[in-house]
Amino acid sequence: MYFLNPFLLFGATAISVPIVIHLINRRRIRRTEWAAMRFLRASIEKNERRLEIEDIILLILRCLLLILLALALARPTVRRGLGALGGVGLTPSTALILLDNSYSMGATDGAQLRLDKARKAAEETLDTLPGGSAAALWLVSDTAQPVIPEPTRDLNLVRKIIREARLTDHGSNLLPCLQRAYENLRNKAGARKELYVITDGQVLAWQRWSDVLQLLNDAKRSICTRVIIVGDNDEQNVGVSDLRLAGGLPALNQPLRFEVQVTNFGREDLRDVRVTLSVNGDPPNDEGAIEFLPAGSAKSISLFAKLRTDGFHAVTARLPDDRLAADNRHSAVVHAMKELRVLLVDGTPGRDARESGVFFLRQALVPVSPVEAPQYFIKPIVVTPSELPTARLDGYDVVILSNVFDFNPDTATSLLQFVTRGGGLIVFPGPNCNRAFYNSTLAPLLPATLGEPRGDAEKQENIATLQPKGYEHPIVTLWNDPAAGTLATAHFYRYYPLTPSTNGAPVTVLRFADESPAVIEQSLGLGRVLLFNSTANTAWNDLPVRPAFVPLLHRALAVLLIRRDENLNIKVGEPFAWRLGLEFLGKETAVITPTDEKDYGRVELVQNVPTLRQTHTDNAGVYDVSVASDPPLTLRFATQAPAAESSLKPLTVAELKQLGQSAQVLHYPQEMALRTRIEQEAVGSEIWWPVALAALLLGAAETLLAQRFSRSK
Repeated sequence: MYFLNPFLLFGATAISVPIVIHLINRRRIRRTEWAAMRFLRASIEKNERRLEIEDIILLILRCLLLILLALALARPTVRRGLGALGGVGLTPSTALILLDNSYSMGATDGAQLRLDKARKAAEETLDTLPGGSAAALWLVSDTAQPVIPEPTRDLNLVRKIIREARLTDHGSNLLPCLQRAYENLRNKAGARKELYVITDGQVLAWQRWSDVLQLLNDAKRSICTRVIIVGDNDEQNVGVSDLRLAGGLPALNQPLRFEVQVTNFGREDLRDVRVTLSVNGDPPNDEGAIEFLPAGSAKSISLFAKLRTDGFHAVTARLPDDRLAADNRHSAVVHAMKELRVLLVDGTPGRDARESGVFFLRQALVPVSPVEAPQYFIKPIVVTPSELPTARLDGYDVVILSNVFDFNPDTATSLLQFVTRGGGLIVFPGPNCNRAFYNSTLAPLLPATLGEPRGDAEKQENIATLQPKGYEHPIVTLWNDPAAGTLATAHFYRYYPLTPSTNGAPVTVLRFADESPAVIEQSLGLGRVLLFNSTANTAWNDLPVRPAFVPLLHRALAVLLIRRDENLNIKVGEPFAWRLGLEFLGKETAVITPTDEKDYGRVELVQNVPTLRQTHTDNAGVYDVSVASDPPLTLRFATQAPAAESSLKPLTVAELKQLGQSAQVLHYPQEMALRTRIEQEAVGSEIWWPVALAALLLGAAETLLAQRFSRSK
């Protein structure tokens, strides 16, 4: 047994008062002999023993009454386990509070956010700490942010930081945070060490469940862990889980198709889920509805928008507001281009345009009438291999090699630098190619080596066809829809077998029906290389005259350019980096975050390249960036929160029971005050009220007996 107010036990010394009074009263009795006394002696001797017994009974009752009153005031408690010696009010604690600020803590019950409840719970937790205790505060999600890294006795400072705690759009993963917290506490002095984890009970936060339980079990011998749950059991939520430009090129004033993926994270089916699409915060460009969205499933809807100016545009998909606002909108940045400059290197120019090795490429790149061609956004320029060394590659977005024999090593080095800086390269081999040159000099650039050609273009007997279904690469996923046509009708009479390179990470874009690669791509630095295994004209195949050739080529260009701009859309918490020219080195930068805060910095050298960096990306949304140059450079980038965090599924009753075997699990708010619950869990159950009841009954008994004993005998 322990006492919350042990000093009041000294009140039990008051039992000396009735004893002293009893002794004094006995000393005051004096014997006086007088005549009539001899007549009373017989009666007194008869009742003397009974009177003494009655006095002793009343004395004992009065002493017990005082002892019980002292015990009740000292608040006796029964401990439930081993712990610190002494009561809560005696031993100071060293406490570390982990306050969950992941974006699921932004869910509301209609009155307040989960984070608001967590703040109140954290403040009540501070109130339970004994005088002289110290506390630290970390904000945790999938990473730990030690806002008060070391325990401080200034608990008012801790309260202030708790009230200022803000949501992030990070996901949840408590295991690494717990590991770091226990390591921190083990190195702290003090007999009592306590860890408070204040979270919403989202099951996603407890990844690697068995490892979490093992960690809690190992730590409970030296550290008392309390998990305070502030969430609820309402799992219903729907959110935008993805948004992307669905193929095609981000050209000006062209209808662009965006795929918006919506996920129902709840347990109930939904109907008529409305989705809107807007650009740069303007009124919606398009809207639609998903008629039926089953529980736990995701569906995509196609919406269209136009980009009116070149530069960086923020495209945002929105859903109607619900209990978790963070995932009701999803933004992506698209870099619109006024024109796309493509350099075509023709290895077989021919005597007229139709004999040129790039004739079909030019037609596919500019699929409009000759009258409209000058205004079309793709601008192809044709050069011969001998002119390639003098071409200024930085003036182009994509270079396409068609049936080129070879070129000098310096030009190969220039091409490699062009790609690594963000350029795109497409290679169409043919009968004019020098395989030794491609497999040696161009090996650092290409995703595969060329084998001995197969087939006979003259006889056209052993025809190879492309895979009819199961397209996985973004360039060809369009043909998973039967309404888009098929690639399988194209005939290949002769081609180079492709053996993927072992130097990089090549990816097969398209296969033949026999599963051998037909097109392979590889990322290289900030750029990407795409290697076909046959010609860009009809010398070895009839793909260039098939309807699918135009969308195939345009989608290939889009993927090449997306590689260059893919770091415009990053995950929350990832650093943003954008390479710039030497003229921007040392220039001041300003970044406006989605919460309208401003961060300032400078363009600095990173791996000998002037780079604009932004490391504070804790909020999902669009970041506006400006560089103080002449004229000023402006750009945008967007961060996306992890879609899995939208699942509000809580820990099950069985999991909470398991957790309770390794830590004390409390729910907030509840009928009993959090402070009382923590004190009970720390010290045990108070038993002052039965002691007080016993004192009351004892007092009543003493009064009744005193009245009875005082009656005339």
